[in-house]
Amino acid sequence: MNSTSPTPKTIGFIGLGNMGSAMAGHLCNAGYTVLAWARNASTLEALADIPLVAQPSIAALCAGTRLLALNVTNTADVQSLLFRDGGIAQHAQPGSIIVDFSTIDAAAVADIARHLKSRNVDYIDCPVSGGAAGARAATLSMMAGGDLAAFNQIEPMLKHLGKTIRHVGPSGAGQAIKAANQMALCIQLVGIAEAMNYALEQGAELSVVLELLQAGLPASRVLDWAGPHMVKGFTDPVSIEAHLHAKDVRMVADAAKKQGLHLPLLFKTAELLDELVANGPKSQDTSRVFEVVRKHMRA
Repeated sequence: MNSTSPTPKTIGFIGLGNMGSAMAGHLCNAGYTVLAWARNASTLEALADIPLVAQPSIAALCAGTRLLALNVTNTADVQSLLFRDGGIAQHAQPGSIIVDFSTIDAAAVADIARHLKSRNVDYIDCPVSGGAAGARAATLSMMAGGDLAAFNQIEPMLKHLGKTIRHVGPSGAGQAIKAANQMALCIQLVGIAEAMNYALEQGAELSVVLELLQAGLPASRVLDWAGPHMVKGFTDPVSIEAHLHAKDVRMVADAAKKQGLHLPLLFKTAELLDELVANGPKSQDTSRVFEVVRKHMRA
């Protein structure tokens, strides 16, 4: 529908994976017209139960709205969508706002925002925390960096997607806090895996270990998510895909090294998650790092 008139309740969406599709569905339910473009037609075909308005091109998507959302895998994906020939930067209407839910390199965000601002387009980096479950429940934590006036315009839309929504500073600030989020989560996860393996090595029953850890000061949301997977031997459905955490933690570790920072817990966590992804099945829960830690216990 190339002729769709831009309105405050029309949004273009690119990136309709597990999280993006859930977010787009919430917006449809909230009364938004959601224009969608995907590289593969099969993506939209698989989402036939969501009333998305399929667009034949990025140009058509941009013609239909001045509010665009991205939720893709990495920095290169975002840069390609924005700046390739026929990309969003070429076709976005003046005055457009792009909200990017992707987790990407904080160092790249300032350049992205500057290039888009020269075209009278605002870019809000707004990574999210909560995983696919949080996206489905509309309880995501959202950390937004960029122009405050632009953020204020999109905040009502964000409230349909998340529970804790904050403007945290200039361009890149959202990604910096998401990096800290992933560091705290994954470093804690490796600590839990090591503690559980140590207790198991001493002959303890993992279910009892988990119960007592959850009742004491080590209690945490990470323990509540990962502990049951470790106890049950990873037979439950995947909660959070390991390759996504591994990608984020490796990105932060590499950025920290470029800055000359020495963060040994981060660097070791990145190594363990890289090993998990390299040697495990394509779809696996990040808590399965428990098995990688166990393999190295007597190394």
